[in-house]
Amino acid sequence: MRSFGDLCATVDDVLRVGRALFSGAVFDDPATLGLMLRRSNRFGIPRSAAALRAPSWPIEYGLGVMRFAPSRALAGGRRLPGLVGHTGATGSWLWHCPELDLLLTGTVDQATAVTVPFKPVPNALAGLGR
Repeated sequence: MRSFGDLCATVDDVLRVGRALFSGAVFDDPATLGLMLRRSNRFGIPRSAAALRAPSWPIEYGLGVMRFAPSRALAGGRRLPGLVGHTGATGSWLWHCPELDLLLTGTVDQATAVTVPFKPVPNALAGLGR
């Protein structure tokens, strides 16, 4: 994992990139963000309790962007707004909640923690009083 050294960033850096990305400011053509968000492919439906805990569901994947709709099971029975963004290989995440115009980012910096971003984010959204 030596090559990961070139991908280091602070949470402030990631927020700066997220603001630019989701405002369309990083693209020469403002329509690019819309193209990235327009179409997504749904991953399969989980067939077991273990699959429900895996990060492959309820995720859709598009052009470099994930859509994550926290299931009611992940959200303590509540309906939470959907998110777009991405997670990293070291338990990092950048999510944008268009419904709330909110950016959520964080990391645990652990290569064995790929599923971690899917746990605190629904709790953070639920904590907003939704």
